[in-house]
Amino acid sequence: MSRTDNPFGTCRKCGKRILWVRTEKGKNMPVDPGLINYQAVPGGKERIVTRQGKVVAGARCRPEMADDIGYISHFATCGK
Repeated sequence: MSRTDNPFGTCRKCGKRILWVRTEKGKNMPVDPGLINYQAVPGGKERIVTRQGKVVAGARCRPEMADDIGYISHFATCGK
């Protein structure tokens, strides 16, 4: 099955479930599958990937403060 048929996979390094999202540049990026609320912060430390594939610098926040929802790059959370 191709990634377009099944966007989920397993990280080869840590064994956790990941979701593949195609970025605006056409690359597949592994993200943690749970959506998070985020606030865009220029120069922020976290990289959030929107459902549309845009990579945004930002920070997690409460829903009432959120600019949008997105995914955390798995590169940032992989345990290995």
